[in-house]
Amino acid sequence: MNFNQTTVLAFFEPSKVSYEIPVYQRAYAWGENNWNEFLSDLYEQVDGENNYFFGNILLECVEKNKLYEIIDGQQRVTTITIFVRSLLNVLKTRNDLSEHDFDIDDTEEAFIRDKNIKLRPVEYDRSCYDCLIVENHDQFDTYSPSQKKLLEAKVYFTKQLSKLDTARLVSIQEKLENTDLTIIELEGKKDAALMFELENNRGKELTNMEKVKSYFMYQMYVNSPADDVDNNIEFVSNIFKRIYQVIYNIERINEDSVLIYHNNAYIKGYAYRTLDDLKEAFRNKDDKVTWIKEYVRSLNDSFVAIDKLQHEESLYAKRLFKLGIPAYIYPFIIKGYRYNSSDLPTLFRILEVITFRAKLINSRANIQDRLNEILLSYNGNNAVLSEKITSKLNDTWYWSDTNTKNYLHGGMYGNNVLSYLLWSYESYLQSLGYSVEGFKITNQQIEHIAPRTPTDGSTLETGYELNEQGEYSEDFSSKYLNCLGNLMLISGSHNASIGNKPFADKLISYRKNPILNQQAEIASFVKDSENPVWDCEAIDERHKKIVDFAITEWSFR
Repeated sequence: MNFNQTTVLAFFEPSKVSYEIPVYQRAYAWGENNWNEFLSDLYEQVDGENNYFFGNILLECVEKNKLYEIIDGQQRVTTITIFVRSLLNVLKTRNDLSEHDFDIDDTEEAFIRDKNIKLRPVEYDRSCYDCLIVENHDQFDTYSPSQKKLLEAKVYFTKQLSKLDTARLVSIQEKLENTDLTIIELEGKKDAALMFELENNRGKELTNMEKVKSYFMYQMYVNSPADDVDNNIEFVSNIFKRIYQVIYNIERINEDSVLIYHNNAYIKGYAYRTLDDLKEAFRNKDDKVTWIKEYVRSLNDSFVAIDKLQHEESLYAKRLFKLGIPAYIYPFIIKGYRYNSSDLPTLFRILEVITFRAKLINSRANIQDRLNEILLSYNGNNAVLSEKITSKLNDTWYWSDTNTKNYLHGGMYGNNVLSYLLWSYESYLQSLGYSVEGFKITNQQIEHIAPRTPTDGSTLETGYELNEQGEYSEDFSSKYLNCLGNLMLISGSHNASIGNKPFADKLISYRKNPILNQQAEIASFVKDSENPVWDCEAIDERHKKIVDFAITEWSFR
């Protein structure tokens, strides 16, 4: 491990040297607070007398005096190049630049590109970086958070630097070039692993994924036979390289969440809380090297599984997305991809039933506690999984068949799954059978067929079950008004147009709806088409039909 005291300019200036950020490192993540702090430090140093120290840059030599990988310091180094590009762009607009001893071309060659492009970001951001910083274009169609940050950083620095006079800009660049830094050149992966562990212990802000990576690289160094150290560290490094390539493709779920789901699946179930749980599991293993290899392989498989899940086309996978997949469901999915990828639709069906019941009932009881033992024992056998879950949920009552029926028979207005349930019912009614994912109505709302009592004090219209005072009975209000039989999907414009109209007028508008069969079928529950009334009997009949559908649809059997 070699230490070299130098300056920022001397770090960038050699014409043959390039710096590369390996794919298993973090992509560019600095934001406005970091950029503001970067500028404030520079301004303070320009105005003060002390020399500025930029910190340590950790490098691993790939080819001596030509190519180095940045192991630590990539956020700072990337920011310097963006800052310099922005500063040069501002200076190019200044008519008085000739009055100062400053050469734009020399600075660009030193920091951006000479014989080589000086900095190569992580592979998937290079086209963006080259466009914005190397080629100096103003726009790029960003499609990842890190690319967006690259563009935002350039815009931010350009805006801030444009406020300063030319002399100030030149002095800032000179201060930056003369800023001290320490280059630590690591000799192979062993040194890299040790430095990772050192950086972690300093409390540096890292994701848990990065901490896991560095921890296991370090443990490979500690536990491997001398002849195998480099190969084993390289093995971990390459696996994480593949993982970070997959992370780039995953939307909606961040890397640390996938790490938690993986450890839920294989380490301690839902009892997993922190990296200390993972380290404890590791320390209890006799063959630590083999365990690390298996762990990182399976971790890669879990990220690949989550990536594949995004593209699933099976009906119940789509339904899970429509419902919103809870965190406790992902560990089952991860294990399903690993142990029985040929029967994933069955797994998705089981998980959709669990999710529906949990969101329908929304109990304060913790469903994860009931599922934990089942999760840990799941090996891809979906028939056994269904039996175990059915037995467990019925034994614990909260999400049982009986309690599910109770909730479906109760007041459903405002329930978490009401829209989802009615869309599923609509799909069931459609003769051609479109799926709940494939259709939308504008400004979707829930219609009370028998309308709620007007809040403006007006009376209810005719065609509903009213007493002599033109009001609902207490029994009707408590049992019928918000039950499934009286609730229906409707567009916002349709709902606004019918409001508290007589039921006969509503019925005509329902019949004219060319899309939703649940509106058209309302007429089938009315006994007297000449004098239609939407009463308890009609609501009961429709309610029974929907509840029977739901009980069948969300049964484990």
